[in-house]
Amino acid sequence: MPGTPAHVSDGTLVVAADHISVRWAHEGVPHEGELALRGPGAACRGDFTDTFHAVNPLVLHGHTQGSAVALYCTYPAGDGSPDWGWRIVLDWYDPDHFSFRMFNVLPEGLEALAVDLRGARAG
Repeated sequence: MPGTPAHVSDGTLVVAADHISVRWAHEGVPHEGELALRGPGAACRGDFTDTFHAVNPLVLHGHTQGSAVALYCTYPAGDGSPDWGWRIVLDWYDPDHFSFRMFNVLPEGLEALAVDLRGARAG
């Protein structure tokens, strides 16, 4: 949420052509997730699930933007409140580095960075 201090954790990103697996911890509790990618870059789909944010899978839709893939969906906030958005941005900004960022999008359009995972090629 906006104004909430960030939590820092070591983690692992495993990047393949059609999916990304992630592992990290939040306040000492391990979590894992996966984003499966389908379709052409101009109109791709991402199916995201994890043990923290999305126990029920989220289906996101998006497209490529330069070296990045931007995906978006909405989800019910509950208690009759308007739906919130969830945005994921994957960026291969050079051949040896990758970022996986997730944002909560409040009904008013304000975005809050939820997760910022950055990886470097192992080897």
